[in-house]
Amino acid sequence: MSRYESEIKVQAAPDAVFAYVKEPRNMPKYLPTVHGASSQGEGRVAVDGEAAGHEYHSDGWFKVDDDARTMSWGSDGENKYSGDLHVREHEDHSHVAVSLDFEPKPGQEEAFEAQSGSRDKTIQEGLDAALQSIKNEIEGQGGKVPSPAG
Repeated sequence: MSRYESEIKVQAAPDAVFAYVKEPRNMPKYLPTVHGASSQGEGRVAVDGEAAGHEYHSDGWFKVDDDARTMSWGSDGENKYSGDLHVREHEDHSHVAVSLDFEPKPGQEEAFEAQSGSRDKTIQEGLDAALQSIKNEIEGQGGKVPSPAG
């Protein structure tokens, strides 16, 4: 399993940033491959999207800790991934950090190669685009940033 990480500073209060990112209805505004997301009740989320030219529907666990401004998520087993996002106060801005652990299904490697030349590059660019999209949305400087993942 590979681990990917990214971080960004956002000119907004950490509570406002976290309130935005933790809402499933906002996920399509910042996650590169996601077109729709909805809560499935306590601790569950479903997402629809398109990656490498293939539509998908996925659901999994989703945990939010408002006091720590942390959310974490992962698959139930059909795919092997999990991640977490932290929003911290730092001087006059918020610091947003995300990490993702991912292991592709057999046969997915070719799709990653076609997207941007490598799995690592595709996933890293997707994380970076997600964080830039969060920054754009919250700071009012644009919207979702395209990435090879989407």
